[in-house]
Amino acid sequence: MSRIHTFARPDALPDTRHVGERFSPEHERYDEGARFIYRHGAHELTLFWNAPTEAEIAGFRGQPMEVGLYVQGPAAFLLYKIENVCEWSDVAFNVHLVPEAERELPVEAPGDRARLRLTLVDAENGIIRAKRLVSLDKVMTQALRHVMTGQAEAPFDRAEYEASVQAAHARFPDSDAMLRAAEFQEAALG
Repeated sequence: MSRIHTFARPDALPDTRHVGERFSPEHERYDEGARFIYRHGAHELTLFWNAPTEAEIAGFRGQPMEVGLYVQGPAAFLLYKIENVCEWSDVAFNVHLVPEAERELPVEAPGDRARLRLTLVDAENGIIRAKRLVSLDKVMTQALRHVMTGQAEAPFDRAEYEASVQAAHARFPDSDAMLRAAEFQEAALG
């Protein structure tokens, strides 16, 4: 019988925001949607939902999750699905949208599994309702590192980025269709 191989996980600074606290002291309400960034040594996906139910909160914390990656020009899209909680959804990103003083790039070496911090925020009052930490597959980890490094090295034009986002959403009627064209689709661990 062979030993199970484990992959080193990069150190990540802890997220100091807690369930039951306001996501940001500057905001009390948010538009429904999602935000994806890389900071403090981990990828972060924050979902802003109006009045999440107890079932959605429980599912967010523990149901299996899958992720995917699609790239169109300067826009990249993280695709995500939480079983029995949310169908395939997407969130566009480019590292240049993060203020330069806060911008970080992934540094995971080949074979590492990146961390993905998930936060569920009630958009109606800004309160964190659930948090979760999952591990990304080593292929997805390197794909995100490669895409984000490429974005950082390329000149950024906000209008071109917005046009790429609009073109992708015009090309694909929904996230399921985008997923079929995605470069990667994998289960998250945890």
